[in-house]
Amino acid sequence: MAGRLCRWSAPTRAARWRAVAIVLVLIVPAFLAGLCAWLTEPLAERPAPLETAARQPQPPAGTPSVPVAADRAVSRGWPEGRLEGARAKALLLDLLLAVEARLGKIGGYTATFHKQERINGTLGPEQTLAMKVRHQPFAVYFKFLAPREGKEVVYAEGHHDNKVIAHGGGVGRFLVPRLAVPPDHPLALADSRHAVTEAGLSNLTTRLIGYRRMDLDDPEAVTILDRATRSDGRVLLRSVHTHPRRHPERPFARVEVLYDPETRFPVEIRNFDWPETGRPEDDLLLAEHYSYENVNLDAGLSALDFDPKNPDYAFHRY
Repeated sequence: MAGRLCRWSAPTRAARWRAVAIVLVLIVPAFLAGLCAWLTEPLAERPAPLETAARQPQPPAGTPSVPVAADRAVSRGWPEGRLEGARAKALLLDLLLAVEARLGKIGGYTATFHKQERINGTLGPEQTLAMKVRHQPFAVYFKFLAPREGKEVVYAEGHHDNKVIAHGGGVGRFLVPRLAVPPDHPLALADSRHAVTEAGLSNLTTRLIGYRRMDLDDPEAVTILDRATRSDGRVLLRSVHTHPRRHPERPFARVEVLYDPETRFPVEIRNFDWPETGRPEDDLLLAEHYSYENVNLDAGLSALDFDPKNPDYAFHRY
């Protein structure tokens, strides 16, 4: 009797293993395929609401309203030598207001964008991206070129529920070809200090104006205007901003901005963190570095440039 039981039990165990194998081979892949399809953002968006409020970049909290004529910068040129103090603050604010007004008349542009950021205490490598920007309604497109190419990101205000549409450049795309998340979602900020809604020359100029207005009423804020020569030999206008004491409204201890001498656009910025406890006051770590090259103000952009269905983009499935 014991022998018979053994002969019957062995086939039963084998049958169970065969059933498990069938589940793994047939059902699990089907489940994963369905999960991937569910996670993948469809290219066809839902109808947009009848009205979408235009997003306007806001200056830092507590920024005083200081009336300064934007057109005064036209007749007040950059100083030939070094200039600091109240005159430097007023001149720079005039210049930035003039730049803001000019950018407001430009529909959009393309550029090569470089960024390097310190995230969770680690300074990452410099990244190079192709960039397209539309001002009204705001839209931005990025294609990562280096050090790893292939990733694309697009955001267009009023479309896709105001979410960022993105895809990676690695093998993960085979599982989830596209994702759609709010601009401030942790996935969207996993490798960036700022949301895509903060990108672009206009947003940068508006933020700089907010801080420069704060400087006017802050006698401890140091502003220096001069020039700087880049590694390629080109001379750019430069403003340097430092603060002697840490303050909640001052996210950085030192800020260096480079301006194109012709357009006066802020084309490069370096921000340095406040020194860590126990480190010398002048031992500052680079927090973030951004720069713009090859800015084309006559790119002739259209809605298709900010549409993931663009046939030149790779938001579709493999």
